Amino acid sequence: MFDQPWSEVHFEEELEKIPVSKSWVLCENNKVIGFIFGWMIEDEFHLNNIAINKKFQRRGLGVKLLNHVIEFVKSKKGSLIFLEVMHDNESAIRLYEKNGFESVGKRKDYYTKGKHAILYTLEINNG
Repeated sequence: MFDQPWSEVHFEEELEKIPVSKSWVLCENNKVIGFIFGWMIEDEFHLNNIAINKKFQRRGLGVKLLNHVIEFVKSKKGSLIFLEVMHDNESAIRLYEKNGFESVGKRKDYYTKGKHAILYTLEINNG
């Protein structure tokens, strides 16, 4: 269903962080097909997780969720969105770069040994 699913505990912990935690879920026929989770802290949004069920990928749903978050951050007068992505997650990297995110660094062994994170940011223009 999802490539690297969060555990039930991860979801519970995320929902307990309200009002900082912001979550959106895509459903079809009462089944979750995608979601995006993040934290809005002052004027910055940290995108923690975005996923689309494999059966529903390549339909523009990831872009739809990402654009929803960008518009949300703009509506809150946010200035920056940042995230980490696994260095070999080519589809996610393409999604972020096509939507204006820029690589700004790397975290060695962030996920596990040999699994590095690339840091991305998107500056929000509220003018």
